[in-house]
Amino acid sequence: MPTRRIIKIGAIASAAALILAGCSGDPAGEGGEGGGPLSAVMYSSNNETTIGVVTDAAAEHDPALQVDAVAGSSGPLLQRIESEASAPAADVFYSAPGSSFEAYAELIEPYRSPEADAIPDELIDADERWTATNTHVVALMVNTDQIDGGEAPTTWKELTDPEWKGKIISADPAQSSTALTALYGAYKMLGEEEFAKLAANLDITESSGNVYPAVAQGEYAVSIGYESNIYPYIAGGQAGVEMVYPEDGTFVEHDAVFIVKDGPNPDGAKALVDVILAKETQEQNLAQSFRRPSRDDIDVTEFVEFKALDDLEIVDIHAEEDAQGRQDFLTYWASL
Repeated sequence: MPTRRIIKIGAIASAAALILAGCSGDPAGEGGEGGGPLSAVMYSSNNETTIGVVTDAAAEHDPALQVDAVAGSSGPLLQRIESEASAPAADVFYSAPGSSFEAYAELIEPYRSPEADAIPDELIDADERWTATNTHVVALMVNTDQIDGGEAPTTWKELTDPEWKGKIISADPAQSSTALTALYGAYKMLGEEEFAKLAANLDITESSGNVYPAVAQGEYAVSIGYESNIYPYIAGGQAGVEMVYPEDGTFVEHDAVFIVKDGPNPDGAKALVDVILAKETQEQNLAQSFRRPSRDDIDVTEFVEFKALDDLEIVDIHAEEDAQGRQDFLTYWASL
């Protein structure tokens, strides 16, 4: 059986920390040059369950490929890749929103995986520098035991009512990409005047990890986040907890994977990206860590009680003007 060790690092962890996890596989089964064993170093901002799904899937494809996983927050890991540019230590970065990769574009080696044929073109960078691995959908986590009458709110507009003041928790959009996606979307949809009413009702926490337990434990009635973080409470059968997709509009973000330019193991990097994008891997990540696949050949309703994307009112927050729009929103947010 393969073993897995995952080292968690901060922004200043040393290169010695890279001696880690052994497992994974080469989907093509060809090995490196000359048919020898492959290896790949993966920097990942995902949780241990998600990383484990990938390393286990790789091991099933071909135990000859060894994957070393280094876990940390996306910002410090991307900065580390930048600092290591003269002598890259990583082969693959997995994952963060593709929109956050533009600043690091010169450090990325373009690659189109054969698995990308099952992924919509709009989820693949036009220059094939990165490919979406999963789709996050913004939802509300609601504890109906903390609401008079026990009925969950169904729209952003409802949450602008003063009766919700102090009953909603959110992470700080200046610190959390999840909160930025959700609140920028709400701002864009509601307009400045109505959004200001919503903002007045929010209690803000520095860590996005606090928002879900706070609702589960009854400290707040509502939190704002991603369905993948809310659904474990639903799957666990916690009484009174519901997941609500706002009827007046929700927002999506796409995490992505890329290959580090001039990384030490280019063949292993390609093999690992193929594994990450493979149908079986995305199905397992959906079943185990509730990550909605980027592939369009997987029916999410066979695995979890998610609504199909076609059944949601999705507001586009990825138009050409939105990169600047997010910066303008953060400036506005700081003024509130």
